[in-house]
Amino acid sequence: MLKSLIKMISITTLAVILVFSAGVSASAAGVYTVKPGDTLWKISIANGLTVTQLKQYNALSSDTIYSGQRLTLSPAVKYTVKSGDTLWLISQKYATTVEKITTYNNLTGSGIYPNQVLYIPNSTASPSKPAPVLNWPSITYTVKSGDYLSGVASKFGVSQASIMKYNYMKEGEWLDEGEKIAINGYAPRNYAVMPGESASPARVGKLVDWFLDGRYLIKRNDVFLITDKQTGLQFKVKMLGGVNHSDVEPVTAGDTLTMKKLLPTWVWAPRPVVIFHDGVNFAASLSGMPHSFDSIADNNVTGHFDLYLYHSVSHDSNTSTAYQQQHQDNVLVAAGIK
Repeated sequence: MLKSLIKMISITTLAVILVFSAGVSASAAGVYTVKPGDTLWKISIANGLTVTQLKQYNALSSDTIYSGQRLTLSPAVKYTVKSGDTLWLISQKYATTVEKITTYNNLTGSGIYPNQVLYIPNSTASPSKPAPVLNWPSITYTVKSGDYLSGVASKFGVSQASIMKYNYMKEGEWLDEGEKIAINGYAPRNYAVMPGESASPARVGKLVDWFLDGRYLIKRNDVFLITDKQTGLQFKVKMLGGVNHSDVEPVTAGDTLTMKKLLPTWVWAPRPVVIFHDGVNFAASLSGMPHSFDSIADNNVTGHFDLYLYHSVSHDSNTSTAYQQQHQDNVLVAAGIK
């Protein structure tokens, strides 16, 4: 029996040696790029896995692989980079670190680009929710007209990157007058919803507090789909900006035409709607009166529209409480509560 055991060990050792000599090597980064002549068995042996594990980690339904294919070597989430993503934002979504993502994907720097595929190590199929942030940090600042991120950072002797991190900002995002920002710690946030939790638009949305979640998930220049709660009609809008609520414009003349079907005459009275953006359905309320500034010249309407989430308020202190209450009532309708 001892001779047989020694013989089996020798055969296994020889097999491993042959695998490595064929060009398959273990990957410290956690992702392996398939080379000509590779098989799942060779790759699994070289990396201390079973073929079954390798197939599970990569959602493979057969043993067929191809040269240049990237295979993850541990339980990981395959993530496709979206416009506005940073490694830090992605790390927060999946409760990991920038360093782990960088190492796992063999990245040489922090630069990433839309549609790039990343593997998120030691993660589950769904993003983990970070713990809520309940209070403002000890140092905060209310943005004044003419303030720039660089100037505020210099004023407090901190980096621009830290202010962006603490206020959940994207690359290229700027500050809004009247906006309260955190300087030495994270701004309050509920994490009531997470991007990617819904696969498609719906006619009932989540109740999302504008100040504690919404303004960090719907940003200036974002384009998103709106579904009218009552009729199911859909159109796209682009966010112009907004501190206390979202100011939006229809993206195309066709989107404006759809809005005109809902509102044959432009009126301030709002309608319950559901926003679908980045895999989240938000309960919202949309007014029907274009006003003030706009940025899209060829959408057949001048001005923008008010779009409220839960607890959104007006930008103008003179706006009637009745109008603001209409919005809040509509948000509850869109959430299926009223």
